[in-house]
Amino acid sequence: MLDPKEKVAFDDLVTQLRSTDPAFCRRMQRMSTPKPRLYTTAAVALWILAPLCVIFGGWTGALIAAICCAYGFRLYNKRNGNAPQPAWWVATPRFKPSGPR
Repeated sequence: MLDPKEKVAFDDLVTQLRSTDPAFCRRMQRMSTPKPRLYTTAAVALWILAPLCVIFGGWTGALIAAICCAYGFRLYNKRNGNAPQPAWWVATPRFKPSGPR
């Protein structure tokens, strides 16, 4: 938790970074957004791998196949899941400063 003075200083630094280097900020924003094509591809690969594990792995392969299917479903649901959260460097106010007291 930042002190209000430190938060203001941090917000100023973030604002200055955004104005001086917008390309860097775009790259950082891209890193924090979900990658639906990657998640879908990984889920399909896991689902294709699952029957092979059962065929060649016996009971251990069945366990691995179950884990592969479960994680594939998790990835598939994650691809269009929650709206992307703001990146860690984005300073979002958690409180509304009140006027003079």
